[in-house]
Amino acid sequence: MPNASQKSEQESLIQRFTAFESALIAAGTIVFLALMYQMRDFLTPPILAAAGLCMLWPLREYDTVRSIMWAGGLMLGLWFLDKLSIVLIPFVVVYLLAYLFDPAVGYVRRQFRVPRWASSLTFTGLVVGAVALVVFLLVPTIVAELETLGRRIVRSVSDLRAWIETSPLIDRLENAGMVDREELITELTTIIQNQAAWLTSSIPAAAQGFFRSIGSILGIVMTLAVIPVLLFYTLKDYPAIKRALIGLFPTFGGRRDYLVQTGNIAGCYIRGQLIIGAIAATNVSVLLTIFDIPFAILIGLLAGILNLVPTLGAIVTFIIGVTITLIFGDPWLAQTVIVVVVLLGQNLLELSFLTPNILSHQVGLHPVLSLFSLFVFGYFLGIFGLLIAVPTTALLVTYYKAYRKELRVDISQGDASPPDTEALPTPEQTETHTSQ
Repeated sequence: MPNASQKSEQESLIQRFTAFESALIAAGTIVFLALMYQMRDFLTPPILAAAGLCMLWPLREYDTVRSIMWAGGLMLGLWFLDKLSIVLIPFVVVYLLAYLFDPAVGYVRRQFRVPRWASSLTFTGLVVGAVALVVFLLVPTIVAELETLGRRIVRSVSDLRAWIETSPLIDRLENAGMVDREELITELTTIIQNQAAWLTSSIPAAAQGFFRSIGSILGIVMTLAVIPVLLFYTLKDYPAIKRALIGLFPTFGGRRDYLVQTGNIAGCYIRGQLIIGAIAATNVSVLLTIFDIPFAILIGLLAGILNLVPTLGAIVTFIIGVTITLIFGDPWLAQTVIVVVVLLGQNLLELSFLTPNILSHQVGLHPVLSLFSLFVFGYFLGIFGLLIAVPTTALLVTYYKAYRKELRVDISQGDASPPDTEALPTPEQTETHTSQ
């Protein structure tokens, strides 16, 4: 057996080796940082990720190192998504369309006994035809109404100024010291002119920005030509694509039931809301056009789009529609009443018939939670957050329920120590003791 002096010598050798190894690591880190500084114009996130992986791979058995590697992989993935966002837009749009139309494709295939490629080709043609119809018929009308609205707002500035200058109400407010007439005129004029300029320039500016982001006219043509082809193949092979994507997600207890539940919730909600929005846009536009309401198509389109935002969308549509009619209606009172009746009737139709029948599987969220999610997502993501607030919250709630259920199962089936059987009498011992 080694004596005390040999043990101390071994410990000293280990300490010296550890100190030498630490010095080598520190020196290597300094050299690596200096090299990175000299190559700072050449470095990109993929190169940095590869270098970090080489450095951390020998230490991957440590939990902290694995966490760092996962975090780096997540940031690298987000960087790739940001850089490839323009390239990925057609694929995301195509997959969303395939996700929405897959049940209809499957139904046609089963009902009429046709191959899946035939039903996929049929729905691809219907989607392309509907988009072309909207682009060539509806978009010019909407742009024309926006431009007309902007011009009429600009012309109404002078009328508003004259009303403020001669209104007895403003005289009484000014005598009471509550307003300053000249300051009120200046502020209102500036606000209205800015809003009118935004209305007349927002659509062309957005279109120009979109075209610049695509790159060129050739890129736009190629993208529009590729999307129908992508949609056909994605619809045709959607079941296989869906299984492959599901396989990328983690399991709970060896199963992925939570993905099926979240998929059902998202699919039902998105399809139902799109159908209800289309019905709302059609009903409001047609009825307001029949009664010769100004900007009927614009109000109807607004009703359909804002219908995707629960509760708040209907309120905003009502406020905007009534405001437009109050300002530009002729006669304003009768047309305002018509707009109020049409919007309230459409809302009643949605609550009593459309939502219960089209959204047959509700998302299962309490109204307070739905409104809270709208405010939170709207605060962080703006209009896009309002659109995805309710379905995303429903998915998160479903994911949490699946996690909580699996956690409860794991706890109940855990390897807790069994009770001390020796300390407890058996039934035979209890019976013997009782007889004695």
